[in-house]
Amino acid sequence: MNLYHIQSTVHGINRVTSFLEDNYIGIAWSSTGDLEHTPPELWKEQLVQHYPLDEAELASILATLHMFVNLMQDGDNVLISDDEWTYVGDIGDYYYDDSAGTENELICHRRGVTWLGRIPRAELNDKVQVLQNDSAILAKFEYPISQAQLDRGLAGSITAEATNSLSTGIDEATIQTALRVLREALHSEEGELRIRAATAILQYAKQ
Repeated sequence: MNLYHIQSTVHGINRVTSFLEDNYIGIAWSSTGDLEHTPPELWKEQLVQHYPLDEAELASILATLHMFVNLMQDGDNVLISDDEWTYVGDIGDYYYDDSAGTENELICHRRGVTWLGRIPRAELNDKVQVLQNDSAILAKFEYPISQAQLDRGLAGSITAEATNSLSTGIDEATIQTALRVLREALHSEEGELRIRAATAILQYAKQ
């Protein structure tokens, strides 16, 4: 089993929320088509046809595509990060999704992911810190995965509250504080306040 880190900003857009909520990771260069059904010797031709790249960029992208499509395996682990958390996932198979088109801002090269949990970035060991700080779009952990020591740091599953906090921009602690206030309001002597609190909690539960 191997461990990888993938950048979650693609075409200048942060995709952490999308990756977590839709259970996948992905990379750019969608116009190449489905690489699983394209011989590797034709990948360069596809890239040159669709993207203005110099030789160094071309070599780097080919290496990234090769790692994403061929080297990553079902059952490997992957990390994505935001400012506060690193999220740990179990990688699935490669697939190509062009259902919404192949424009540059879309992500068609994908792998399904089962998200296992998250770890505060500050609690990652030095080796994993180096991995997630790598500037490469996709980087492989160069040690046995046991040295990442991820199991001891996982803070439980990625809950609805966690993904909701990502999409709203409100941190989970603030959400939990607000919920506690609403629960206390349920016991208010004012009937209208109790009704409003109950309505707010029910609306949150449906998200």
